[in-house]
Amino acid sequence: MALQKLREYFNETNRESFIDMLKNRVLVTEKVAAPTFLVRRKSDGFEYYKSSNSDKLNLVDRTIISLYEIAINYMQSLPTTIKNEMPDDWRFGFEYLPELGASKISYGTTPLNNLILTHIQQIGENGKVKKTINDPEILKKWSKTLNVQAPNIVFDGYLSQLQKDELLELLGMSDREFSDSFDYLIETKDKSSFTSKIFKLFNPSISTSSLNADLESEIDGLIVNFIDGKFMNSFKLEDFNRTINTEDQKESSHMYQIAVTDFLEYLTQYNLEDIKLEEENADYRYLETMSVIFNSYIDKNSSKYIGVNFESAEFSAAESFKLNIKYIKNEKTLKFVANDVLAELFKMILSSFRKKRTKATNLIDEDTMKRMNEIIDKINEKIFVEQTDENSIYDYQNFMLHNKIKSSVDLNEALKVNHVEQGKQPVNMFVGRFQPFTLGHAKVLETIHKENGYPVVVFLVKAKTKKKGDEFSRPYDESTQIDMFNNVKKQYPFLKEIFVIPTGGIDTMFNEMRPKYEPILWGTGSDRMSSYGYQVNNDSYRDQLNVRADFGLFEIPRTDDDISATAVRNALLDSNEKQFQNLTPKAVHGMYKELKSKIEDSMGVVAESVSTEIMTFEQFINKDI
Repeated sequence: MALQKLREYFNETNRESFIDMLKNRVLVTEKVAAPTFLVRRKSDGFEYYKSSNSDKLNLVDRTIISLYEIAINYMQSLPTTIKNEMPDDWRFGFEYLPELGASKISYGTTPLNNLILTHIQQIGENGKVKKTINDPEILKKWSKTLNVQAPNIVFDGYLSQLQKDELLELLGMSDREFSDSFDYLIETKDKSSFTSKIFKLFNPSISTSSLNADLESEIDGLIVNFIDGKFMNSFKLEDFNRTINTEDQKESSHMYQIAVTDFLEYLTQYNLEDIKLEEENADYRYLETMSVIFNSYIDKNSSKYIGVNFESAEFSAAESFKLNIKYIKNEKTLKFVANDVLAELFKMILSSFRKKRTKATNLIDEDTMKRMNEIIDKINEKIFVEQTDENSIYDYQNFMLHNKIKSSVDLNEALKVNHVEQGKQPVNMFVGRFQPFTLGHAKVLETIHKENGYPVVVFLVKAKTKKKGDEFSRPYDESTQIDMFNNVKKQYPFLKEIFVIPTGGIDTMFNEMRPKYEPILWGTGSDRMSSYGYQVNNDSYRDQLNVRADFGLFEIPRTDDDISATAVRNALLDSNEKQFQNLTPKAVHGMYKELKSKIEDSMGVVAESVSTEIMTFEQFINKDI
């Protein structure tokens, strides 16, 4: 939510009350016209946000706009020692300017590593913000640690009477008086700039702004914070006559309305059952679905977009605001979006049909919203109901949506529990692919066992269908994987049993274990702690499953020494038996020839790609003309 303007508050409130507010401690910082970016360290990596009130950024967000990629890459490149210093219940907030063209204000330079640390939020166990840290010294310390720019502290203290009088005089100016004092061409230097006026009012010795080498150039404004004990009122002090040009926005909005309505009409006639999805991750499945539909739509409607301009503001033409093609895998879509107009259209489509709307707007009326939501329900059903990832446990949001769509019941009643009574023998559990079984798997399973001494049961989640890429990543069938487990079980007696299941829902796994076993620890790598935790720590699920009080996740940190199954498969393809033996338990060494033969057979049956001739946008235009 935008900050209230200080001048508006001055005009609306009682003068005496305003003067009383001026007696409080005042903290003044510069506001840079740049997108907001927030980051929080978790055990399995970072979470990124574009605002305090938004969900964390996912692959679809990052496809729709390239803006955050530079900041994300920078955070990921931080040394491990620095990452570990960041408290996992803190969310660091930044003003983020990846390039000069990405701001509506013309600045002279970008911030250090494109980021200005503006605040830190302390997050409670419920995910809500408990406290916001604005202390200049704390922000300065963390800015240095993260090697980003510190906030520009213009003033911190109590205003003198002279400063109060100057501020009251400034805020009390009429529009005419303000224009007479500050409207001028900067080149003539006939009058002092408004930027200089507000900076000098709070700090006479200051000579530069955050990103400009002088005080004559325009800035977005100052944030003036009045601090009364634990409470802080914040206002923005900006150019009183600043206006927003709405003509370009109206034109862009008009084109958006036309394009989305036309695409919606096309979607109502489109048969989603014709799409055969190969991706497993929900975000990728959405991109895959919309790519196929988009291609079909453009095949028939490309000529409609000749000469169209969707972009309303100059700064939105910056590279940072372009479509990010990194996660788009459809080759035909990639050729289409090489055209700037079609790239903007695809961005709009991805954004418009990713989640249901709850309120109509000037652009999307009630009827259109209802029709869009019906289509979005069908898209979600396509993505989640048909999802069969043999190595995927749904994150909370996807898991719940999957069950809601399939059963049409309340989210808290989504689980199917066949055995409410707890199992007889305590065990630990682990979910894996075992393509093939490696020393890394053995190390992980042994670590779980040693934590409490209980034996370990293993879950093998097997999809019924194969997809492109499985020939290398999943060459071994169920029978071979069970044979491997049974051999390894002889070498590691703490291994108890293997279960083969079609999906990775927590209720499915409990139904397989009971009444024979009762899980104590669910062992997992650091990268899956967050997604598994949504199911394990959900109070409703724990009640429905009647889990033991000590049932929980056991984190197994990943290290550089971990052995990858990919390395084992490569050793088999390279006929490097010695390397294979170095990477696998002795119990599977005798299966070398069988495993080598099966991966070679798997790789040998890869279907040749069918080359489809794809016309460029220009060719489509020429064809239609």
